[in-house]
Amino acid sequence: MKKIALLATIATLAVGATASSAQAQAQSDRRIPISKDSPTVTTTSSGDVEYTGPLGYRLRPGGSPIYCAPNDAAEVARVEIKSDLYTSSMISPAQAKAIALCAVPGQLSSGEMQVNNGRTVYEIALLPTDKKTYSKVEIDAMTGEIINAKQFGGLRGLAGFLRESAERKNNKVP
Repeated sequence: MKKIALLATIATLAVGATASSAQAQAQSDRRIPISKDSPTVTTTSSGDVEYTGPLGYRLRPGGSPIYCAPNDAAEVARVEIKSDLYTSSMISPAQAKAIALCAVPGQLSSGEMQVNNGRTVYEIALLPTDKKTYSKVEIDAMTGEIINAKQFGGLRGLAGFLRESAERKNNKVP
């Protein structure tokens, strides 16, 4: 008798759980509209283009970098990156390095400009603060938008940390 009552109780709970999950599913079908922070582009009276990104920064091609931490200016000046594709209509390498440091606080290691899917980007490698890993940040060279930021962990992160530490020594400005 006890077994039958126990089975009946379990069956009742299972039916109730199915009904409540169906109700939750019906509620989750109602989508909440999410608007991503879309960048705004304005032109100043002097003809410069200002880009206001999702982080609230304002960039101008050829303008000065915007720093997120007090020691970022020294770090940006300390390491050179390859910028063979740079033109005056793009954000400067210094601006790109400062944005990368905003995304991943730490030390700059190396970087270069590339064309990915028809888009010119800065790919900058960093050594995050207090971690034995490394990170890569891709920044759109025209707008300063952070396209991608990856942090590598485990053995790959440690190997990258060692490689990028040596690369940092080679890229330091004397």
